[in-house]
Amino acid sequence: MRKNKHISSVPLVVLDDPAAIDHAYDLFRRDIPLAVVSSQYSAVLPFMIGNNGHTAAFVADVDDPDQLAEAIVIIERRFGRVGSVIRYATDIPAVAV
Repeated sequence: MRKNKHISSVPLVVLDDPAAIDHAYDLFRRDIPLAVVSSQYSAVLPFMIGNNGHTAAFVADVDDPDQLAEAIVIIERRFGRVGSVIRYATDIPAVAV
C-alpha cells in the first residue's frame, strides 16, 4: 500500500449510525479521502467496489479498541494522521470537509 503524501489527515467513519453512513457516502462521492470501518462486510463493500483511490475500507469489531487501533495504524501508514473518528451524528463536523 503506498502512502499518499498530499493528505494531511483523514476522517475514520464507523459505519453504524445512519447519519455517519450518509456522511461517509457524501465524502466518498466528492472524492474526499476517508477511511471507513464496520463490523459488517456488507456495509464496507460499496466503498471497496467503487473505490476511488482515496478510500480505505476495513471490516473489524468496532467495539474492540485493539481492532480499531490496528485499523488506525494501517490508515496512518497509507494516508497520514487520522484527524477524527466519526461514529455518531454528533461527531459529524458542522461544515463538511
